[in-house]
Amino acid sequence: QAHFLSHSLQAKMSRPVQARRLEGIDKNIWVEFVKLAATYSKVNLGQGFPDFPAPDFLTEAFTRALGGGNHMLHQYTRAFGHPPLVKVLAQFFEKLLGRDLDPMTNVMVTVGAYQALFCCFQALVDEGDEVIIIEPFFDCYEPMVKMAGGTPVFVPLRPNPPKDGKLMSSADWQLDPTELASKFSERTKAIVLNSPNNPLGKVFSRGELGLIAELCVKHDVLCISDEVYEWLVYDGKQHIRIGT
Repeated sequence: QAHFLSHSLQAKMSRPVQARRLEGIDKNIWVEFVKLAATYSKVNLGQGFPDFPAPDFLTEAFTRALGGGNHMLHQYTRAFGHPPLVKVLAQFFEKLLGRDLDPMTNVMVTVGAYQALFCCFQALVDEGDEVIIIEPFFDCYEPMVKMAGGTPVFVPLRPNPPKDGKLMSSADWQLDPTELASKFSERTKAIVLNSPNNPLGKVFSRGELGLIAELCVKHDVLCISDEVYEWLVYDGKQHIRIGT
């Protein structure tokens, strides 16, 4: 069987194919490390690999949904989230946040946290807006801000040496209040908060969250709070949601 390509498909474009907004963000650390680990048959310590199965009630419900006779379960539903699902989520997070939530306007279901973050940056960040990112940070924040036309502004968590011979922990990494305040300007649109933090594992204290909240209110700035690890808290630590 013969196959034909038009001349236009065979020729290479004379101008750049990639959009300018992607310049400088074409490298991905996860892609590189996964490839290296596979190439040299090494253990990849850079990613989390769950060593526990999904709960039985979850797998059983999933199996019932796939194998049941109700074909209406597999149709298009509301784009922002299936109505029964967002209603349950609203009830659940109302208790956690201590505030009333409208399931139709305050809750949105996305394909994972990546899409949630991407939608936030695309919907809220304009060309030239600044977004404060706390270092160290999960690698997707910076390129997502740039793709939205924003400018990342970085502020580091700095380690305080532990006292009395104690081992250093993630709690010893803290923001300098003066340094953080200096990053806010009239161009600041948002700050990204990740607690518990990836990669440090730091759980931000109530005092630290209060500082961030005060600066956001003072400068009329949004806080995009990534709490993807909210249920993985250990050693007596308490995850406090800044939305409370």
